[in-house]
Amino acid sequence: MFEQLLKNDFLNVVNAERRVNAPEWNNEPDVRVEENNSSSFDVTDPNESSQTIFRPLGHGTASYVNGTPKKHYILRFLCYDEYLHQFVFDDGDGHSNVSFFKDHTRMADFIVYEPSDEHMWLVIHELSMGSVDNKRNRGRIQLSSTLNMLCKSPAIKAFIDGFRHKWCILSADDKRVLTPNKIADAFMEPYSVLPEPQEFNFGVIRRFGFQAFETSKVVLE
Repeated sequence: MFEQLLKNDFLNVVNAERRVNAPEWNNEPDVRVEENNSSSFDVTDPNESSQTIFRPLGHGTASYVNGTPKKHYILRFLCYDEYLHQFVFDDGDGHSNVSFFKDHTRMADFIVYEPSDEHMWLVIHELSMGSVDNKRNRGRIQLSSTLNMLCKSPAIKAFIDGFRHKWCILSADDKRVLTPNKIADAFMEPYSVLPEPQEFNFGVIRRFGFQAFETSKVVLE
């Protein structure tokens, strides 16, 4: 499973990418994992939620339509931004929580994957509050940099390569309007008011076999 790779194999990358004065990391890191197999739900920035990243439909930053009415996927969310931020050290100059990584290191919020043997879906997801126009370039860098760093681990790259659908998603809070009273009957209906996903290419995203989209809805069919 992806979380075990982050706890073990990925430490070689963490130590290779660390600042020159940072000590080698030898402890097993924490990976926050949350799972959802609902037909539809929202997610929010993990930095703003100490309990759960999931929200009722229409109350988060981005929405997931998970499968079809007859088949929903188990989706496992790894809080990647939160994971990397645990790597800190004391620099001996009065700074006790210095990041292991250089200041320009960028990371996405989530790694989302379907953990069955089918390996259908893998999503790298970055959330932005406010208009995506103001944060488009930074968000794309975060997605590309996340992929580039993850794939420096041969074990993680091999795991990623095994997925059938691989997406990078950049989302913003677009003030969407949903109709919750209709969701039980046809949960796809509320998404008719949302803009269509805009595909883009940036950095190493396509080279690693991913498609990339700007959208506040993630529809997994």
